[in-house]
Amino acid sequence: MISTGLVVTCLTLLIPAACAEAGVDSPPPLVDSPPPLVDSPPPLDEIIESYDAGIVSTRSLIESLSVNQIMVEPQKDGSSKRAQAVLTYVVGKGMRRDELASELFYPVGEYTLGSLTGPELGSGEYSLALGGTEEMEGDMCYRVDVTAVARDMHHFDGTVWISVTDHEPVRVLGVVANPPFPVTEITLDKSFEPFGSGMRLVARHSGEVEANLLVGRKRALRHIFYEEYKIVLIGQP
Repeated sequence: MISTGLVVTCLTLLIPAACAEAGVDSPPPLVDSPPPLVDSPPPLDEIIESYDAGIVSTRSLIESLSVNQIMVEPQKDGSSKRAQAVLTYVVGKGMRRDELASELFYPVGEYTLGSLTGPELGSGEYSLALGGTEEMEGDMCYRVDVTAVARDMHHFDGTVWISVTDHEPVRVLGVVANPPFPVTEITLDKSFEPFGSGMRLVARHSGEVEANLLVGRKRALRHIFYEEYKIVLIGQP
């Protein structure tokens, strides 16, 4: 779930630098009406089972893909540094990152197909609670609050919004359960978009890292955008 590239690059940024028809005659409502809720949602375990099946299906359907990756790091003076690359995935060969241009002078880490999909939640690695239904990113979603059982840098505490319509990930927001020293906090914010065949893949991943260094506490922010996916499915001519 946690992008190794995001963690590695933020760490390497921080350390060398010292590191968003009522009825007729009905009276008007006194307050704004809340968004429509889903009546009697299914049990949480059924939601998670369907959600996880969708994540597994997405990963198994893709024979190959390519996507443009754009990294943006805001600077203190209001400017930003950028890097552009192409991620290419082929089943059985993994993910390759080919950098096209960069103003970022440090390693960017490694990416996998799992970096582009939502996290699996039903493996016993998280404690889950259904927080109801609410609108997120224009979709009506189940809000699932998660707490990592496995307390390491690969798991997180936070919230996953799952589409009521297709049980696919819409947004993930959280904090890494146990970041590596000297990092004290890593936040993550992922949003997903549909790409056909019941698949949703990440469109944006924002993350902020805070480290407690000898010279004081430092923070670094990075936004990663994924554009122009080209996907070939298994068995597709």
